[in-house]
Amino acid sequence: MVARALAWLFGLLSLVAGLSLFATFPIVQVATLGYLLLASGRVARSGRLRDGLPGVAAAGRVGGVVLGVWLLLWIPRLPASLARSARLIDPEGSTAGALTGVTIALLVLLLLHALAACARGGRLRDFLIPRPRIELRALRDLFTRSGYARARDVVWDTLRATRVPALLWLGLRGFILGALWLAVPTTLLAIGAATPALAWLGVLLMAVSTAYLPFIQIRLALEDRLSVALEVDVINRAYAGAPLAMASALMLTALSALPLYLLKIELMPREVTWLPGMLFVIFTLPARLLCGWALARGLGRARPRHRALRVLGRVLAVPAVALYAVVLYFTQYLSWYGSWSLYEQHAFLLPVPFLGG
Repeated sequence: MVARALAWLFGLLSLVAGLSLFATFPIVQVATLGYLLLASGRVARSGRLRDGLPGVAAAGRVGGVVLGVWLLLWIPRLPASLARSARLIDPEGSTAGALTGVTIALLVLLLLHALAACARGGRLRDFLIPRPRIELRALRDLFTRSGYARARDVVWDTLRATRVPALLWLGLRGFILGALWLAVPTTLLAIGAATPALAWLGVLLMAVSTAYLPFIQIRLALEDRLSVALEVDVINRAYAGAPLAMASALMLTALSALPLYLLKIELMPREVTWLPGMLFVIFTLPARLLCGWALARGLGRARPRHRALRVLGRVLAVPAVALYAVVLYFTQYLSWYGSWSLYEQHAFLLPVPFLGG
Protein backbone atom coordinates (compact mmCIF):
# COMPACT_ATOMS: atom_id res chain seq x y z
CA MET A 1 0.00 0.00 0.00
CA VAL A 2 2.78 2.39 0.96
CA ALA A 3 4.80 1.43 -2.13
CA ARG A 4 1.78 2.04 -4.36
CA ALA A 5 1.19 5.45 -2.76
CA LEU A 6 4.84 6.41 -3.21
CA ALA A 7 4.75 5.26 -6.84
CA TRP A 8 1.64 7.36 -7.47
CA LEU A 9 3.24 10.38 -5.79
CA PHE A 10 6.37 9.98 -7.90
CA GLY A 11 4.19 9.73 -11.01
CA LEU A 12 2.38 12.93 -10.03
CA LEU A 13 5.68 14.77 -9.52
CA SER A 14 6.92 13.46 -12.86
CA LEU A 15 3.70 14.60 -14.51
CA VAL A 16 4.02 18.11 -13.09
CA ALA A 17 7.68 18.25 -14.11
CA GLY A 18 6.82 17.09 -17.63
CA LEU A 19 4.03 19.62 -18.02
CA SER A 20 6.34 22.34 -16.73
CA LEU A 21 9.02 21.32 -19.22
CA PHE A 22 6.53 21.32 -22.07
CA ALA A 23 5.39 24.79 -21.00
CA THR A 24 8.84 26.24 -21.68
CA PHE A 25 8.91 25.38 -25.39
CA PRO A 26 6.98 27.37 -28.02
CA ILE A 27 4.18 25.48 -29.79
CA VAL A 28 4.59 22.49 -27.46
CA GLN A 29 3.26 24.81 -24.74
CA VAL A 30 -0.28 24.17 -25.93
CA ALA A 31 0.08 20.50 -24.88
CA THR A 32 0.23 21.67 -21.26
CA LEU A 33 -2.97 23.65 -21.76
CA GLY A 34 -4.47 20.60 -23.47
CA TYR A 35 -3.71 18.43 -20.45
CA LEU A 36 -5.31 20.96 -18.09
CA LEU A 37 -8.45 20.96 -20.24
CA LEU A 38 -8.44 17.16 -20.51
CA ALA A 39 -8.09 16.77 -16.75
CA SER A 40 -10.87 19.22 -15.95
CA GLY A 41 -13.07 17.66 -18.64
CA ARG A 42 -12.67 14.21 -17.09
CA VAL A 43 -13.69 15.59 -13.70
CA ALA A 44 -16.67 17.37 -15.26
CA ARG A 45 -17.73 14.12 -16.95
CA SER A 46 -17.55 11.94 -13.84
CA GLY A 47 -17.99 14.47 -11.05
CA ARG A 48 -15.03 12.94 -9.18
CA LEU A 49 -11.81 14.83 -8.53
CA ARG A 50 -9.80 11.61 -8.48
CA ASP A 51 -10.45 11.18 -12.21
CA GLY A 52 -8.67 14.44 -12.99
CA LEU A 53 -5.08 13.20 -13.21
CA PRO A 54 -4.81 10.94 -16.26
CA GLY A 55 -1.41 9.67 -17.27
CA VAL A 56 0.15 9.55 -13.80
CA ALA A 57 1.33 5.96 -14.28
CA ALA A 58 2.87 6.69 -17.70
CA ALA A 59 4.52 9.84 -16.35
CA GLY A 60 5.96 7.79 -13.49
CA ARG A 61 7.52 5.31 -15.92
CA VAL A 62 9.04 8.05 -18.06
CA GLY A 63 10.11 10.00 -14.98
CA GLY A 64 11.81 6.96 -13.50
CA VAL A 65 13.87 6.46 -16.64
CA VAL A 66 14.82 10.13 -16.85
CA LEU A 67 15.75 10.35 -13.18
CA GLY A 68 17.68 7.08 -13.32
CA VAL A 69 19.73 8.17 -16.33
CA TRP A 70 20.35 11.58 -14.77
CA LEU A 71 21.67 9.99 -11.57
CA LEU A 72 23.91 7.63 -13.52
CA LEU A 73 25.46 10.51 -15.43
CA TRP A 74 26.83 11.92 -12.20
CA ILE A 75 29.27 9.01 -11.97
CA PRO A 76 31.52 9.90 -14.95
CA ARG A 77 31.49 13.59 -14.04
CA LEU A 78 34.28 13.15 -11.49
CA PRO A 79 36.88 11.66 -13.88
CA ALA A 80 35.75 14.10 -16.58
CA SER A 81 36.34 17.01 -14.19
CA LEU A 82 39.71 15.61 -13.16
CA ALA A 83 40.64 15.22 -16.84
CA ARG A 84 39.87 18.88 -17.50
CA SER A 85 41.94 19.93 -14.50
CA ALA A 86 44.86 17.69 -15.52
CA ARG A 87 44.75 19.11 -19.04
CA LEU A 88 45.05 22.64 -17.64
CA ILE A 89 47.85 21.76 -15.22
CA ASP A 90 49.90 19.52 -17.52
CA PRO A 91 48.75 19.78 -21.15
CA GLU A 92 51.57 17.49 -22.34
CA GLY A 93 51.13 14.83 -19.67
CA SER A 94 49.42 11.48 -19.97
CA THR A 95 47.15 11.86 -16.95
CA ALA A 96 44.48 13.78 -18.83
CA GLY A 97 44.33 11.15 -21.55
CA ALA A 98 44.07 8.32 -19.04
CA LEU A 99 41.25 10.06 -17.18
CA THR A 100 39.46 10.73 -20.47
CA GLY A 101 39.70 7.03 -21.28
CA VAL A 102 38.25 6.17 -17.87
CA THR A 103 35.38 8.60 -18.52
CA ILE A 104 34.59 7.05 -21.90
CA ALA A 105 34.73 3.53 -20.47
CA LEU A 106 32.36 4.53 -17.66
CA LEU A 107 29.96 6.09 -20.17
CA VAL A 108 29.89 2.90 -22.23
CA LEU A 109 29.30 0.72 -19.16
CA LEU A 110 26.60 3.06 -17.85
CA LEU A 111 24.90 3.12 -21.25
CA LEU A 112 24.73 -0.69 -21.23
CA HIS A 113 23.51 -0.62 -17.63
CA ALA A 114 20.80 1.92 -18.54
CA LEU A 115 19.65 -0.23 -21.47
CA ALA A 116 19.51 -3.28 -19.21
CA ALA A 117 17.60 -1.30 -16.57
CA CYS A 118 15.05 -0.24 -19.17
CA ALA A 119 14.78 -3.83 -20.37
CA ARG A 120 14.13 -4.93 -16.78
CA GLY A 121 11.22 -2.52 -16.48
CA GLY A 122 12.74 0.96 -16.27
CA ARG A 123 11.98 1.33 -12.56
CA LEU A 124 14.20 3.62 -10.53
CA ARG A 125 15.57 0.73 -8.48
CA ASP A 126 16.64 -0.99 -11.71
CA PHE A 127 18.99 1.93 -12.35
CA LEU A 128 20.27 2.24 -8.79
CA ILE A 129 20.79 -1.46 -7.96
CA PRO A 130 23.01 -3.23 -10.52
CA ARG A 131 22.49 -6.97 -11.01
CA PRO A 132 25.14 -8.09 -13.48
CA ARG A 133 23.82 -11.57 -14.26
CA ILE A 134 20.24 -10.43 -14.74
CA GLU A 135 21.39 -7.45 -16.78
CA LEU A 136 23.54 -9.57 -19.06
CA ARG A 137 20.57 -11.82 -19.78
CA ALA A 138 18.36 -8.78 -20.35
CA LEU A 139 20.87 -7.28 -22.80
CA ARG A 140 21.27 -10.57 -24.63
CA ASP A 141 17.52 -10.89 -24.94
CA LEU A 142 17.16 -7.25 -25.98
CA PHE A 143 19.35 -7.76 -29.04
CA THR A 144 17.27 -10.65 -30.31
CA ARG A 145 14.41 -10.17 -32.74
CA SER A 146 11.70 -11.03 -30.21
CA GLY A 147 13.34 -8.97 -27.46
CA TYR A 148 13.62 -5.95 -29.74
CA ALA A 149 9.96 -6.31 -30.73
CA ARG A 150 8.86 -6.41 -27.09
CA ALA A 151 10.97 -3.36 -26.21
CA ARG A 152 9.66 -1.47 -29.22
CA ASP A 153 6.06 -2.23 -28.26
CA VAL A 154 6.60 -1.14 -24.66
CA VAL A 155 8.16 2.16 -25.75
CA TRP A 156 5.40 2.75 -28.27
CA ASP A 157 2.66 1.96 -25.75
CA THR A 158 4.24 4.32 -23.21
CA LEU A 159 4.47 7.13 -25.76
CA ARG A 160 0.86 6.51 -26.80
CA ALA A 161 -0.21 6.72 -23.17
CA THR A 162 1.16 10.26 -22.98
CA ARG A 163 -1.31 11.28 -25.76
CA VAL A 164 0.84 14.24 -26.78
CA PRO A 165 -0.73 14.75 -30.27
CA ALA A 166 -4.25 14.71 -28.80
CA LEU A 167 -3.17 17.14 -26.08
CA LEU A 168 -1.67 19.46 -28.68
CA TRP A 169 -4.90 19.46 -30.69
CA LEU A 170 -7.10 20.04 -27.64
CA GLY A 171 -4.78 22.71 -26.29
CA LEU A 172 -4.70 24.53 -29.63
CA ARG A 173 -8.49 24.69 -29.80
CA GLY A 174 -8.70 25.73 -26.16
CA PHE A 175 -6.18 28.47 -26.86
CA ILE A 176 -8.14 29.70 -29.88
CA LEU A 177 -11.40 29.67 -27.94
CA GLY A 178 -9.83 31.58 -25.05
CA ALA A 179 -8.14 34.09 -27.36
CA LEU A 180 -11.46 34.82 -29.09
CA TRP A 181 -13.19 35.48 -25.77
CA LEU A 182 -10.36 37.63 -24.44
CA ALA A 183 -9.36 39.58 -27.55
CA VAL A 184 -11.78 42.50 -27.16
CA PRO A 185 -11.53 43.08 -23.37
CA THR A 186 -7.75 42.66 -23.44
CA THR A 187 -7.37 45.16 -26.27
CA LEU A 188 -9.56 47.64 -24.40
CA LEU A 189 -7.35 47.24 -21.33
CA ALA A 190 -4.23 47.74 -23.44
CA ILE A 191 -5.43 51.02 -24.95
CA GLY A 192 -7.14 52.11 -21.75
CA ALA A 193 -4.09 54.02 -20.56
CA ALA A 194 -4.83 56.69 -23.14
CA THR A 195 -8.63 56.47 -22.85
CA PRO A 196 -9.81 55.72 -19.28
CA ALA A 197 -13.40 55.09 -20.39
CA LEU A 198 -12.22 52.21 -22.58
CA ALA A 199 -10.21 50.86 -19.66
CA TRP A 200 -13.34 50.68 -17.47
CA LEU A 201 -15.23 48.99 -20.30
CA GLY A 202 -12.35 46.54 -20.68
CA VAL A 203 -12.41 45.77 -16.94
CA LEU A 204 -16.16 45.08 -17.15
CA LEU A 205 -15.86 42.81 -20.18
CA MET A 206 -12.82 41.05 -18.70
CA ALA A 207 -14.77 40.33 -15.51
CA VAL A 208 -17.60 38.84 -17.55
CA SER A 209 -15.17 36.76 -19.61
CA THR A 210 -13.45 35.53 -16.46
CA ALA A 211 -16.79 34.35 -15.08
CA TYR A 212 -17.61 32.22 -18.13
CA LEU A 213 -14.40 31.26 -19.93
CA PRO A 214 -13.00 28.56 -17.56
CA PHE A 215 -16.22 26.57 -17.77
CA ILE A 216 -16.64 27.11 -21.51
CA GLN A 217 -13.15 25.69 -22.08
CA ILE A 218 -14.08 22.66 -19.98
CA ARG A 219 -17.16 22.14 -22.14
CA LEU A 220 -14.86 22.19 -25.16
CA ALA A 221 -13.03 19.21 -23.66
CA LEU A 222 -16.39 17.55 -22.99
CA GLU A 223 -18.21 18.26 -26.24
CA ASP A 224 -15.22 18.47 -28.61
CA ARG A 225 -16.67 21.38 -30.61
CA LEU A 226 -15.81 25.08 -30.75
CA SER A 227 -19.46 26.14 -30.89
CA VAL A 228 -19.62 25.78 -27.09
CA ALA A 229 -18.04 29.25 -27.03
CA LEU A 230 -21.49 30.73 -27.65
CA GLU A 231 -23.49 28.53 -25.27
CA VAL A 232 -23.38 30.77 -22.22
CA ASP A 233 -26.88 29.63 -21.25
CA VAL A 234 -25.44 26.25 -20.27
CA ILE A 235 -22.98 27.96 -17.93
CA ASN A 236 -25.80 30.05 -16.47
CA ARG A 237 -27.72 26.84 -15.80
CA ALA A 238 -24.67 25.41 -14.04
CA TYR A 239 -24.41 28.55 -11.90
CA ALA A 240 -28.06 28.14 -10.94
CA GLY A 241 -27.57 24.45 -10.12
CA ALA A 242 -24.47 24.81 -7.95
CA PRO A 243 -23.90 28.49 -7.18
CA LEU A 244 -21.53 28.03 -4.26
CA ALA A 245 -19.42 25.37 -5.99
CA MET A 246 -19.18 27.45 -9.16
CA ALA A 247 -18.31 30.57 -7.18
CA SER A 248 -15.62 28.73 -5.20
CA ALA A 249 -14.04 27.36 -8.36
CA LEU A 250 -14.12 30.77 -9.99
CA MET A 251 -12.57 32.42 -6.94
CA LEU A 252 -9.74 29.89 -6.89
CA THR A 253 -9.16 30.34 -10.63
CA ALA A 254 -8.99 34.12 -10.41
CA LEU A 255 -7.12 34.49 -7.13
CA SER A 256 -4.53 31.77 -7.77
CA ALA A 257 -3.59 33.42 -11.06
CA LEU A 258 -2.88 36.85 -9.59
CA PRO A 259 0.33 36.12 -7.60
CA LEU A 260 1.90 34.50 -10.64
CA TYR A 261 1.91 37.81 -12.49
CA LEU A 262 4.76 38.82 -10.19
CA LEU A 263 6.96 36.40 -12.12
CA LYS A 264 6.55 38.58 -15.20
CA ILE A 265 8.20 41.64 -13.65
CA GLU A 266 11.71 40.54 -14.67
CA LEU A 267 12.76 38.72 -17.83
CA MET A 268 14.07 35.31 -16.77
CA PRO A 269 16.96 33.45 -18.41
CA ARG A 270 15.81 30.74 -20.78
CA GLU A 271 17.76 28.11 -18.83
CA VAL A 272 15.49 28.42 -15.77
CA THR A 273 12.13 29.04 -17.41
CA TRP A 274 10.93 25.59 -16.35
CA LEU A 275 10.97 26.73 -12.70
CA PRO A 276 8.27 29.42 -13.06
CA GLY A 277 6.52 27.08 -15.47
CA MET A 278 6.27 24.53 -12.66
CA LEU A 279 4.74 27.14 -10.35
CA PHE A 280 2.20 28.02 -13.01
CA VAL A 281 1.20 24.37 -13.43
CA ILE A 282 1.01 23.78 -9.67
CA PHE A 283 -1.24 26.82 -9.19
CA THR A 284 -3.39 26.28 -12.28
CA LEU A 285 -4.09 22.53 -12.12
CA PRO A 286 -6.10 22.53 -8.83
CA ALA A 287 -8.20 25.44 -10.06
CA ARG A 288 -8.98 23.62 -13.32
CA LEU A 289 -9.96 20.45 -11.48
CA LEU A 290 -12.21 22.35 -9.12
CA CYS A 291 -13.87 24.08 -12.08
CA GLY A 292 -14.60 20.69 -13.63
CA TRP A 293 -16.07 19.41 -10.38
CA ALA A 294 -18.24 22.51 -9.96
CA LEU A 295 -19.49 22.30 -13.54
CA ALA A 296 -20.44 18.64 -13.02
CA ARG A 297 -22.41 19.54 -9.89
CA GLY A 298 -24.16 22.45 -11.58
CA LEU A 299 -25.18 20.58 -14.70
CA GLY A 300 -26.08 17.47 -12.74
CA ARG A 301 -28.96 19.16 -10.95
CA ALA A 302 -32.24 19.37 -12.79
CA ARG A 303 -33.61 22.23 -10.69
CA PRO A 304 -31.94 25.51 -9.67
CA ARG A 305 -30.92 26.00 -6.09
CA HIS A 306 -32.71 28.37 -3.75
CA ARG A 307 -32.58 32.03 -4.76
CA ALA A 308 -30.68 32.94 -1.59
CA LEU A 309 -27.88 30.52 -2.50
CA ARG A 310 -27.75 31.86 -6.04
CA VAL A 311 -27.47 35.42 -4.76
CA LEU A 312 -24.74 34.37 -2.32
CA GLY A 313 -22.86 32.70 -5.16
CA ARG A 314 -22.95 35.91 -7.18
CA VAL A 315 -21.84 37.93 -4.15
CA LEU A 316 -18.81 35.67 -3.80
CA ALA A 317 -17.96 35.46 -7.50
CA VAL A 318 -18.34 39.10 -8.57
CA PRO A 319 -15.58 40.55 -6.33
CA ALA A 320 -13.17 37.81 -7.40
CA VAL A 321 -13.59 38.39 -11.15
CA ALA A 322 -13.61 42.16 -10.67
CA LEU A 323 -10.38 41.99 -8.68
CA TYR A 324 -8.79 39.84 -11.37
CA ALA A 325 -9.77 42.29 -14.10
CA VAL A 326 -8.50 45.34 -12.17
CA VAL A 327 -5.20 43.74 -11.18
CA LEU A 328 -4.73 42.50 -14.73
CA TYR A 329 -5.09 46.05 -16.00
CA PHE A 330 -2.27 47.29 -13.73
CA THR A 331 0.09 44.42 -14.55
CA GLN A 332 0.96 46.12 -17.84
CA TYR A 333 2.84 48.70 -15.78
CA LEU A 334 4.84 46.02 -13.95
CA SER A 335 5.55 43.44 -16.62
CA TRP A 336 8.72 43.35 -18.70
CA TYR A 337 6.69 43.37 -21.92
CA GLY A 338 4.33 46.19 -20.95
CA SER A 339 0.90 46.14 -22.59
CA TRP A 340 1.73 42.99 -24.56
CA SER A 341 1.76 41.06 -21.30
CA LEU A 342 -2.02 41.53 -21.05
CA TYR A 343 -2.39 39.00 -23.85
CA GLU A 344 -0.40 36.38 -21.90
CA GLN A 345 -3.15 35.30 -19.52
CA HIS A 346 -1.92 32.07 -18.00
CA ALA A 347 -5.22 31.46 -16.19
CA PHE A 348 -6.98 30.83 -19.51
CA LEU A 349 -4.36 30.58 -22.25
CA LEU A 350 -0.86 29.16 -21.93
CA PRO A 351 0.07 28.26 -18.31
CA VAL A 352 3.40 30.06 -18.56
CA PRO A 353 4.59 33.59 -17.73
CA PHE A 354 5.20 34.40 -21.41
CA LEU A 355 4.05 33.24 -24.80
CA GLY A 356 7.45 32.75 -26.28
CA GLY A 357 8.86 30.46 -23.61
